[in-house]
Amino acid sequence: MSDLFFHEVANALRYKEDFDEKRLAVAIEDLFGLHLNTRRADLDLLKTASAIAYRSEVTIYDAIPVALAKLRGTICITADQNTQFKRTKAKGYPVQLLSKETL
Repeated sequence: MSDLFFHEVANALRYKEDFDEKRLAVAIEDLFGLHLNTRRADLDLLKTASAIAYRSEVTIYDAIPVALAKLRGTICITADQNTQFKRTKAKGYPVQLLSKETL
């Protein structure tokens, strides 16, 4: 996954009503404690994501996980049925919708 994941999760938690600054800090520490396999943005990733974004008419943010899957020779599993899945899958990118079978 892209290291953007950390930004996205932290931002989502920042706007949860039951979170405050202290609880967010703990959650971020816990998140980094998971030692997730991430990839920093680089030229290859952003060029691939840009092509996917234009061809599929999605945002760069939606294209990044698809680009990672393409570059790694795997499948992007998403719960975003209406944009990330439908639009990129229609263009032949390696995307699968999250389901009970993928869990």
